[in-house]
Amino acid sequence: HFRVEAKEKKCAGTDEDCMDPQCCSELGMQCYAKNATFGSCKASCEPGVDMSDKDDWKPWSCKALGPRSRVPASWIQEKCTAFGADNCASTHCCKDAGHQCFLKNDYYGQCLPGCADTQYEKCRPVGTKTPQSAATILNTKGTVGKWVESKCSKKWENCINSGCCHEVGATCFAKNEYYGTCETSCNTTLKDPADNKTWSCEVKGPKSWGLATKGYPSLYCFSLYMPEHYEGPLLRSVLKRNIGIFACDGYDVFANENDTLGTTADGITVRPVLIPVIRVGTSQDGTAGNAKLFMAVWDKIIAAGKF
Repeated sequence: HFRVEAKEKKCAGTDEDCMDPQCCSELGMQCYAKNATFGSCKASCEPGVDMSDKDDWKPWSCKALGPRSRVPASWIQEKCTAFGADNCASTHCCKDAGHQCFLKNDYYGQCLPGCADTQYEKCRPVGTKTPQSAATILNTKGTVGKWVESKCSKKWENCINSGCCHEVGATCFAKNEYYGTCETSCNTTLKDPADNKTWSCEVKGPKSWGLATKGYPSLYCFSLYMPEHYEGPLLRSVLKRNIGIFACDGYDVFANENDTLGTTADGITVRPVLIPVIRVGTSQDGTAGNAKLFMAVWDKIIAAGKF
């Protein structure tokens, strides 16, 4: 007789397909199916699009596969040491996720996210690094997929087909099977003045955390400039280096005449949004009287609805 030893099942880690093992290596995580061929480990899952998907905007079924991995022990918050000045030499464990106790000597240590040796002191890690809980992961937001800007809906658009929104904190709520808009809340008792009918308020997708394409929270930046003065060459230099407003998640430049600043690293030609020619006078304290100029800029920003 031959003895066949079963291989230990390796559970899926972050960003790995969990369809085959149907288990997760990180604590408190659950394997959820996106479709019939792919699944991923998440703290929770809402059917519909996942705005953090980098390339694929197809919806998730969110079918739970296998058991949820075990959660961090409850005694961690009661017995372990907090980050900061507290001494962890006796506990050898830390309350905060991602932290580990590093001893300075036999009598004193601190909970830190990491430690680097110096010529005077060596890092002495004791215990284990505290794992993240599912609740911590759930509240952590990163960048959204590049598809969000083109596929998801602006506040005034019908979001029934997209099921996702641009605006921070907005969710697509349905009025009926044909129409819905992106709102921060929805009331089933209020009647729409357009047709005197109420909304079903059925949730059609996730709550948005904005167009955070480069970092969270998302940042929209703008600049008003005069192309023929020093401001034109200055903005061209900033664009060439991909810094300043051009490093924000979204940006616009405004001027009262046509101009071309250059091309971004993504191949986008940057031209100003045109505003009316407005005379700039001198205020009573001797500075530029340009309030109407900036009011015109804000009119354009608000109309575009990018922030």
